[in-house]
Amino acid sequence: MHLTNKEVFEHDPTKGDIPNLGVAKVKNPEDPGDWETLEWELRSFVCEGEYERGLERILDQFLSHLSQAEQPAAWVSGFFGSGKSHLMRVLEYLWRDYTLPSKASARALAELPPDIERHLAELSTAGKREGGLWSAAGTLGSGASGSARLAFLSGIFDGGGLPQQYAPGRLAIWLRA
Repeated sequence: MHLTNKEVFEHDPTKGDIPNLGVAKVKNPEDPGDWETLEWELRSFVCEGEYERGLERILDQFLSHLSQAEQPAAWVSGFFGSGKSHLMRVLEYLWRDYTLPSKASARALAELPPDIERHLAELSTAGKREGGLWSAAGTLGSGASGSARLAFLSGIFDGGGLPQQYAPGRLAIWLRA
């Protein structure tokens, strides 16, 4: 028996498009096409191998330090095209179990191993106990300002629902206080 490549795959790759063209971007969805792409990325996330080990390490490290005064940071590194952005984009939405405009939750869309599901359930429980879950993710570049510090702060502001620019973000914080 002779099989073609497309017959080996669970989904025939010739019957559908890849909405993100194989490039995940760590950014907030801005239009219906962006939301559809995010939903596709969550549905097609294959949580095996290094992706599974990476999620396990990040979630386990965070959860094991909940009672500590400090949380260790997670640094995701790898060569160009290795899936760093895809991992971080999926993790950000799984972390908060974000509900998409389609009314589906991120965790319901992704097929995850039982250990990862348990960690995420524990994360949600801790979030309820401590006042909620929060995340910020993005690509750290120097941006228009030329400052890596301001680019980092822009991601933090964005994750908190604030304007990304420093002066308007600081004003919003002052007004909320």
